[in-house]
Amino acid sequence: MSLVDDILAASSFDAAIRTAVAGVKVHRTKYDWVGVYLLGGQALTLRREHYQGLPTSETGITLDKGICGAAASNRETIIVDDVCNDKRYIACSLTVQAEIVVPIVAADTLVGVLDIDSDTFAAFGADDRLYLESVATALGAAWQKHGSPGAGV
Repeated sequence: MSLVDDILAASSFDAAIRTAVAGVKVHRTKYDWVGVYLLGGQALTLRREHYQGLPTSETGITLDKGICGAAASNRETIIVDDVCNDKRYIACSLTVQAEIVVPIVAADTLVGVLDIDSDTFAAFGADDRLYLESVATALGAAWQKHGSPGAGV
């Protein structure tokens, strides 16, 4: 079974998120931090069980802040090759060099974002984008199937 199949077979939306995060984290060694921020109101919120990697103090991001907020607001994937040269970047770790953020959308409802950080400069390419967008699509389908109280706008 593929990761997308595992996400779709999860017993709840929470289980789908945990499956996605764990599966993405082991997919590539350059994925140093993987997490899912869920939308509630006008902010993206991160729960401890929804990320893998070093702990972060950034557990809440408003839609007008950061790369996560921009990807969510515009509902489009954003790849940043060098976070030091992007004013939107919210520094969570001194080792992070690159970031990709993929919106999670279900039936035209923004659910959250899939956020991946790498300690490698220019770590994300077209293959990463396609792979992570398929994971985000599966998470959107899992949200439609199971729902999530308080998530999505």
